[in-house]
Amino acid sequence: MKHLDDDQITAAVAELELEAWAEEHLASCLSCRQQVNDMRELIDLRRDRLSGEAPDWQRQRQEILLQLPSTVVARPRRNPRWLRPMLAAAAVLLVTVGLGLMRLTAGGGGPEAPELAVEQILAEVDAVLADEAIPGFESIDPGMDDLEELFSNGAS
Repeated sequence: MKHLDDDQITAAVAELELEAWAEEHLASCLSCRQQVNDMRELIDLRRDRLSGEAPDWQRQRQEILLQLPSTVVARPRRNPRWLRPMLAAAAVLLVTVGLGLMRLTAGGGGPEAPELAVEQILAEVDAVLADEAIPGFESIDPGMDDLEELFSNGAS
């Protein structure tokens, strides 16, 4: 008579479906039934032991809270000595630049304020960018030249 192997015993303990012959054998074999019952008792015993070992989180929380001081003492925050003078200097610089820009945009610059030649500056920037000798400014895609010709012909 063939007894159940370990996998079949484990399946029986887990109450999984067994093959028909294994079910019949388990019903008729005292030795295999005893193995299944012993394993179930072992699992139940271990489960009970583990549940008894579970920590009491509420008690541990209370112990930690009792160790903390009842009042919190705020430490004075120390700023470096140079911080206030630096902030004051930055504020003065910001106000000076802002007033200067306001005067320029309001036309307070007078006749001595030079007029910017925007078209000339843009032409110089385009000439520099078109120079293939400058590393990093060479043409990435030679096919872009066709697009430049298309847009320079007035098409949009």
